Amino acid sequence: MTDPRTITATDLRALAVAALGHAGAQPAHAETTADILIDADLMGVDTHGVRRLVPYTAKLRGGAINPTPNVRVEDRGPVMALVDGDDGLGQVAALCALEAVLSRARASGLAFAAVRNGNHMGALAPYGRRAADAGMMLIIGTNASPAIAPWGARDLVVGNNPLAVAAPRPDGPPFIFDGAMTMAARGKMRKLRDAGQPMPLGWALDADGRPTTDPAAGLAGFIQFMGGHKGSGLALAGDVLAGVLSGGAFLTGVGDVMGSETPQRSSHYMLALDPDRLLGDGVFAQRMTAFAAIIKNATPIDPARPVMLPGEIEGLERERRLADGIPVDAAVLADVERLAGGD
Repeated sequence: MTDPRTITATDLRALAVAALGHAGAQPAHAETTADILIDADLMGVDTHGVRRLVPYTAKLRGGAINPTPNVRVEDRGPVMALVDGDDGLGQVAALCALEAVLSRARASGLAFAAVRNGNHMGALAPYGRRAADAGMMLIIGTNASPAIAPWGARDLVVGNNPLAVAAPRPDGPPFIFDGAMTMAARGKMRKLRDAGQPMPLGWALDADGRPTTDPAAGLAGFIQFMGGHKGSGLALAGDVLAGVLSGGAFLTGVGDVMGSETPQRSSHYMLALDPDRLLGDGVFAQRMTAFAAIIKNATPIDPARPVMLPGEIEGLERERRLADGIPVDAAVLADVERLAGGD
């Protein structure tokens, strides 16, 4: 890891759009993807921001991501949609699904969409923020390439399938829980590996099943589920909702997010709910304010670290980075600038 350089969100977005465009992405798709990546960087989720441009552009050039996909949104009833991403950029299909569930939820109160033949869709939090800004709740998840052994097994056949729950909050940043089913996501482990830093004990075992603080050994070994068998069960449940229910790839059928030769074909799911439709206009907002107050008023263990709700740290970081710029690791930014120049 190198010292960060600070760049405005506008300038970083322009570089991301140019990098994707030079790799063959359609202009509108490059902009859509860049928006999600920059939003992750703004929230401080740097593992899922512009550093993902290196594998994305490699997959575009290698044919693993279709640069001109025919993304199809199939209407499966008043509250259901099925989206086929045609192996295009993952953010494009995911945002089509988000638009489909939000529009249907406005009309019917709730809606579900499944996505198949997608690619890595980035962090889930940016989609949750968009739903919350629209006054909607969102439950969203995706499957991922096999990296974890199911509980009691040695074979790596399960993805670290994240889940996010988002809700509007009138008196602060949206409530957004976005988490993978392991002690830490692989992106965080890769970031530590690349920086030459150790990871906390308990994140992973090495290939021989021994505890390790070496992120490279952990990535080559066994990443540990949060909550043991409960985390394993949640990861499997996420793939039932994403891969099995969509008619798309699941478990070992999902390709490597980092590989440049074969499509990933990941699957996603989204459920949007209109809280005002259920409770009446403004009632949910009042109840969320009361809910947040109970949490915020809880006595902190460390008085210097106030209690925060999920999404609050990211929301405050987003405000700071919009005002002051985004700190990006210098080596990562150099890669982005190189790709934006067509290299």
